[in-house]
Amino acid sequence: MKTRILFFLIITLSLFLRTWKIDKFPATLYGDEQAFAWNAYNILHLGTDEYGNPYPLQFKSFDDYKAPIPVYLLVPFIKILGFNPFAIRLPIALASTLTVLAAYFLARLFFNKKISLLITFLMAVSPWHIHLSRGFFEATLALLWFILGIYFFLKSGDRLKLMLLSMMFFGLSLYSYFTPRILVPIFLVFLIWYKGVYNRFLHLGNSSTPGVYRRRNTTPVVFPCRGILKAYLLSSIFLIFITLPLLKLTFFDKGFSRFNKLSEGMNTIIVNTVGQERFASGLPQNWRILFHNKATVWLRMIKNNYLEHLSANFWYIYGDNSLRYFTGNMGMFYLLEFPFMILGLYYLWKDKKEVAILFLGWILLAPIPASIVGRSFAVRSLSMLPAPFIFVGYGIYKLMRLVFGPSTPGESLRAAPGVSLRNGHLEGVTKLLLPGVITFGFVLSIGTLLIRYYLEYPVYAATWWGWENKAALDYAKARESKYDKIFISDFYSGGTLAFAVYNKYDPLKYRYAVNHPVILSDGRKMIRFGKYYYGSLDLDDERLRNKVIPDKSLYIGRPEEPEGEDRIVAPDDGRLIFVVHDTLKKQ
Repeated sequence: MKTRILFFLIITLSLFLRTWKIDKFPATLYGDEQAFAWNAYNILHLGTDEYGNPYPLQFKSFDDYKAPIPVYLLVPFIKILGFNPFAIRLPIALASTLTVLAAYFLARLFFNKKISLLITFLMAVSPWHIHLSRGFFEATLALLWFILGIYFFLKSGDRLKLMLLSMMFFGLSLYSYFTPRILVPIFLVFLIWYKGVYNRFLHLGNSSTPGVYRRRNTTPVVFPCRGILKAYLLSSIFLIFITLPLLKLTFFDKGFSRFNKLSEGMNTIIVNTVGQERFASGLPQNWRILFHNKATVWLRMIKNNYLEHLSANFWYIYGDNSLRYFTGNMGMFYLLEFPFMILGLYYLWKDKKEVAILFLGWILLAPIPASIVGRSFAVRSLSMLPAPFIFVGYGIYKLMRLVFGPSTPGESLRAAPGVSLRNGHLEGVTKLLLPGVITFGFVLSIGTLLIRYYLEYPVYAATWWGWENKAALDYAKARESKYDKIFISDFYSGGTLAFAVYNKYDPLKYRYAVNHPVILSDGRKMIRFGKYYYGSLDLDDERLRNKVIPDKSLYIGRPEEPEGEDRIVAPDDGRLIFVVHDTLKKQ
């Protein structure tokens, strides 16, 4: 009963951290959130994407192609809850909470309830996972499918139904985000190898202690049995079959567009680096070519990117440098977790090497797709979770056992280097203080995160979330009744889409307006939505004297245009975002 109550409290905490005031924090919808929502809104009302393609398997937006499941998942939420930030973000928040639940059941394949609850708690309060659960990040949805795929794969044995279920979830991850399209094939090879070598240890659900694996028999089983081989073959065929449309889009259409775009950017850096290194080298020309070429630079960059994903700097100190994808000023994990990570690595390798190999392999494979196209990146490497928490949770558990003694008769404890035991466990002041210190440390860490997220992050990260377009719209909306025409500069990308999403604009009218811009008297093209015009008037002193802004109009212009009657500045540092020209005030 106590375990059930703790489990319920952890899941409730997880849901609360991911949904409380989700419509207001972050304050604005960033570009991709708007794109997913707008396409779902079009599917709901027209049965097409924003370009008129009926029920596509990939969605073009911002010169990119997005996966289909995140879009279609949004449709019923918008239908029931309306077209608003809460409805747009809720599906990912719920999927994230289910991911915490999935982490528990995954842990239960190898550990008892206490350890599994610790791992689940760590996942529930993870700053990395919480942050990417409060915006519409398709990587968070893909992580749920990925973990479920692994869970059923490990649980299946030679049971074909569970193996097919595993492949279905892996397929869903492929249809949800582009990173699994690289990671899943690599990871499946690793899982097949793992089950082949360690199959004798995966006698799940038949141990004397629930949730703790034991050897099936003492005879080494190096390769899977015939039943497992058959399950592998049929499930692989099933996975290929359900992903055939995606394979076609990936290799013969635009399914890898985002990966290709990122690769092109990396290729430009590589070419420039090769030129600089050859120019700066004192070697003979042939030796310069041998030591400084695209292959050597590319491999070095991938190596550096990969190691950065696994560095203490990324994990515990600075984290992701993009304020959209993380809060900044802290690592992706709480610094408090670091000693328990080390302790967990030591003890799990000593006690359950087979489990340690599985989750170490998970950690080592997860950053590969992100490393190919760039530096450490929170969204692309999210698939690393919850593997680190396995070690952290096990480290905390073992430390508690050192303090309070073995939890089961006959359980032996070995102290880590530098830790002394008396009568099998720690005694004295340490026994009283250590649990309190750990609890206080987590309360302080979580409290600091929440204070930063709700009281500081909305200010210093505002412009990372498309705040500029929303600020212009809010400024204009508050005054629109006084003007016949309102002009808003398209200096910041996505302005028209922001207008459509925040105003629940008619999809057909939006499509017509974008495809049929109006032409002003001086020949400039602008996109018109009623009294709103998107485009730039390119003001300078001469054009101001010629009164290019019509009477009774408001113009929210680029920051480098001449100063007007008002201005819109960034909330974090006060830099100029828009200049405002008000013809009513000029009069």
